[in-house]
Amino acid sequence: MTEISTAAINDAFIRAPLLQWLRALHPDSLDARLLEEFKMPRPSARIDVALVNGEMTGFEIKSDRDTLTRLSLQIPAFSKFFDRVSLVTTTKHVAEARVKIPRWWGIIIFREDGSFDVTRASKRNAKIDAASLLFALSKAELVSVARAAGVSIPSASKKDAMVETLALSVQQPLLCKFAREVIKLRSPSAS
Repeated sequence: MTEISTAAINDAFIRAPLLQWLRALHPDSLDARLLEEFKMPRPSARIDVALVNGEMTGFEIKSDRDTLTRLSLQIPAFSKFFDRVSLVTTTKHVAEARVKIPRWWGIIIFREDGSFDVTRASKRNAKIDAASLLFALSKAELVSVARAAGVSIPSASKKDAMVETLALSVQQPLLCKFAREVIKLRSPSAS
């Protein structure tokens, strides 16, 4: 790949090679699912790329054209939801990112030649909120999680009641596992 001007590096320029790189790292499509623009409703946020396999890993892209200002809102949302998070950025933002993001977040640098450099590996998040993960599911997906967990919840129930029943009935690690499995079944456009 030819080198490019840093002024040309925007989100779209980083996203395509990031998806390609992640697919190369996780080639088994039955075991890993990449979803773009993954939405989290509580608190409301959207991460650029989510990798769902045995864990949920989020990748937030901050290009040269971006600032890190929105991270103050994104960090609490992503930290409730993902097992791991990595900030994918350019050298422009690395120093500021090291100060702003939690120590358990990874930092991946997009180089001008199109390659990626993991300068800080992500660590496992110890503070996932299973209810936040459940609220990202549709009611039909919640019914699927309940079925997998052996819990009976009527599909006509309100979403809040469904989430509460599951959160009280199933241990968090198992609940997160079932939720991840349901998310992996989504079509790429349904994230």
